[in-house]
Amino acid sequence: MLTRIGVKTRIERNLYVLVVLVPGSRKRILQRRFSRHPWRGIEPGATLRAGGIKLRITHVETIGRMTIVRTRAVRQRKRRSPSNVVPMPRAAGTPLTDFLRYHVLVRVFDGDVDAWIAQLDDEGDMRFARRVRTRLRRDPSFLAMIRLMVDATPLPRLLIGSQ
Repeated sequence: MLTRIGVKTRIERNLYVLVVLVPGSRKRILQRRFSRHPWRGIEPGATLRAGGIKLRITHVETIGRMTIVRTRAVRQRKRRSPSNVVPMPRAAGTPLTDFLRYHVLVRVFDGDVDAWIAQLDDEGDMRFARRVRTRLRRDPSFLAMIRLMVDATPLPRLLIGSQ
């Protein structure tokens, strides 16, 4: 006599599927999404993000629990800033450059951010120094954490340019 055993399997039943098509295509799929609940807000004219692109829904077709969405790409508006605003340059900081900047702040300027800012010419370093100064104003213990990191990772004095 055979005894039946129970095996638990994960069965995905009653899922709602949203199929987002590539902009301008009627067949190529950009993204599939699954949900246990019906999709809301999926109607022509609404926007959604799929594949890193902002899309506007042009047509919605529902077949059972599957919703097929045709889209078109949304053009990004160029934001215009007022004439009296100078845009800040983008920071090109990497963790390595930030690490080296912390070493310069502690070893060369002994943690004095204002003295460092007075000497700076590079916009990336200036932006970093201002960010550190703002953080120090909010959290004075931040400088102690920077000093601990710098002391734990010594660099040759020639590399930093200290006196």
